[in-house]
Amino acid sequence: MVRSLVEHCNQVWSNLNVGSVKSLEKLQKRAVKWIRNEPLASYTNDQYVEHLLSLNLLPFKHLFQFYDLRLFYKIMFDMVDISFPESISPVNPDSLRPTRQNLDIIERRDVTTLVFSSGARSHNVLSGSFFYRTTILWNKLPYEGSLSCSFRCVGSLGVCDDI
Repeated sequence: MVRSLVEHCNQVWSNLNVGSVKSLEKLQKRAVKWIRNEPLASYTNDQYVEHLLSLNLLPFKHLFQFYDLRLFYKIMFDMVDISFPESISPVNPDSLRPTRQNLDIIERRDVTTLVFSSGARSHNVLSGSFFYRTTILWNKLPYEGSLSCSFRCVGSLGVCDDI
């Protein structure tokens, strides 16, 4: 029940502080132990993640990132009636200087990489906003992932099929 409430408005929940996410994670860890009938077990972090994946679940941090990316994908490809703020725009590969950082974008003609206008970056107020944090996360995805929904953290779970 807790998970369904958190998943309902995940763009709000995903901006929780680290301590709150850890508290949710502790609750989920207890639930996993109960489901696996191992109430007194002690899991390492890797074991815990392995047990979550066996139950088709993700740690909350990755769950929040997945839902943020899913909404972002829908916005980017006009699947929902939401648009990007004016401060976010796609990179034009033709206007980039060939540097080590930009060479990959130029060579593959990547139009899915997004940038903030210089004025938007200077405000700390935006740092926790959905568009700011998700744009950074989106740009960290492999190029193929940004187009085909093969997100690294969830591709093997098959939870991407309702995009």
